[in-house]
Amino acid sequence: NQTTGLISGTPSAAGTTAVTLSAANAGGSGSAALQITILPPPPAITSALTAQGQAGAAFTYQITANVSPTSFDATGLPPGLSVNTANGAVTGMPTTAGTYSVGLQASNASGTGQATLILTVMPATPVITSALSAAATTGAAFAYQITAGNSPTSFNATGLPAGLSIDTATGLLSGTPSAPGTSSITLSATNAGGTGTTVLVLTVSNPPPLVPVITGASSAQAQVGAAFSYQISATHSPTGFNATGLPAGLTVNTGTGLLSGTASSAGTS
Repeated sequence: NQTTGLISGTPSAAGTTAVTLSAANAGGSGSAALQITILPPPPAITSALTAQGQAGAAFTYQITANVSPTSFDATGLPPGLSVNTANGAVTGMPTTAGTYSVGLQASNASGTGQATLILTVMPATPVITSALSAAATTGAAFAYQITAGNSPTSFNATGLPAGLSIDTATGLLSGTPSAPGTSSITLSATNAGGTGTTVLVLTVSNPPPLVPVITGASSAQAQVGAAFSYQISATHSPTGFNATGLPAGLTVNTGTGLLSGTASSAGTS
């Protein structure tokens, strides 16, 4: 303002300018030099304000800002992460799941720009730790518990043989298998961080046959010279029979279990 001498306005670019000042009256004009230094505005952070990582996995986030920041900072980082204050890189391997409010900063000669990053660290993916082979018997109750690290919230199993099912909340496989065979069952355990899988080999076998129990009378009477017969009877479907110590004249049919013949002498056997 040439009347008042006030220099004012809004500078549009940073830099240093040499200004010549003058003041005049009827007697003449005086002058002087003024150096005006215009600083850049403080940085404004431009990087995304939400990010997601996973416990136990490498993580990288780059703080970016306009107006040429010369340093950076980040406060409230989850355990396992750190910031490079020279270039704004947030790196590391977070160890604890959770949601973190991280204070971001970018600075230059004029000041510091700030923003809040919402960083969500997901839990590590479950790792199944239960045995990967199991045996069962047709017609008999069976149970197998899926176990896994990193706190799974649900389970599943595909390829189960007939008669078995899974409780997806607890990871318990149970039931009564109905047929023999070998199954490759895909087990899974899931949490917010993902799903871990593995294969269980389940062998289902038929039960061994039960031993026959003889149920016939334990005493019998025959007469010398007269035809005699006695039928061995037993439970659990025997496939063969025998008898030892028979008196002379009697024999056993090993296929049917029939004792028969004509005793030739008196006595107790």
